[in-house]
Amino acid sequence: MSVPPEEQEELLSPELERELELALHAAWHPAEIEPARHEQLLELALEDPLAPPTAEEIVESERLRQALEGDGAHQHLDLARALQAATRPTPPLRTVPVPEASPRVIYVAFGAATALLAAAAALALVIGSLSSSDEAPLSAQAPLAPAALSTSRSSAALFQEPFTLEGTTARMDRIANERERELRQNRYLAWGVR
Repeated sequence: MSVPPEEQEELLSPELERELELALHAAWHPAEIEPARHEQLLELALEDPLAPPTAEEIVESERLRQALEGDGAHQHLDLARALQAATRPTPPLRTVPVPEASPRVIYVAFGAATALLAAAAALALVIGSLSSSDEAPLSAQAPLAPAALSTSRSSAALFQEPFTLEGTTARMDRIANERERELRQNRYLAWGVR
C-alpha cells in the first residue's frame, strides 16, 4: 500500500539530521562547560538585584509610568495593566442600572404563596373528610401492627456478589435507594395509606 504524496513526511537533509542528533545527544548527555564560559553565564544571570538603576532603566520606567497614566504608549503597558488588575482588581462597571428590590416585596410574595398553599391544604382536608364521612374517623381505626413496617438491619439481602473496591458508588446508591423506598413505605403505612 503506497502513501499518497500529500501525506508523505518530508525527510530532513543529512546536515539537519546531524544537527538534530547532536542537539538530542547534548540534551541527554550534557558535556562540561568551560570554567570561563561558566563564570560568564553566571555573571549574566546573577545581576545584583539591589544595584542602583541604570540610566536606561530610569528612562524606561518613566515612559511606562506615563503610559500607565494614559500619556503615550509602552511595549510593556498591557503586561503592567494585567499585573495591576491581578493584584488590585476593580469591581466591574455596571452598564445597565438595575433597580434594587425592596425586602418587603419578597416577604409579601412568599407570604402570599404560603397562604395560598395553606388554603389549598385546608380545602383538600375538608373535601377529603366529606368524601370519607361514611368511614370511621382516623383516630377510631385500629393502629397498624409494628410487624407491617420494614426494618433495615443489613444490606446483605441487596447483594449476591462479594464486595470489591470497584463499584463503591453504585453500591452506595443502591443501598440509599432501597432505604429511601423502605422509609417511604413505612411513612405511608404509618399515615394509614395502603
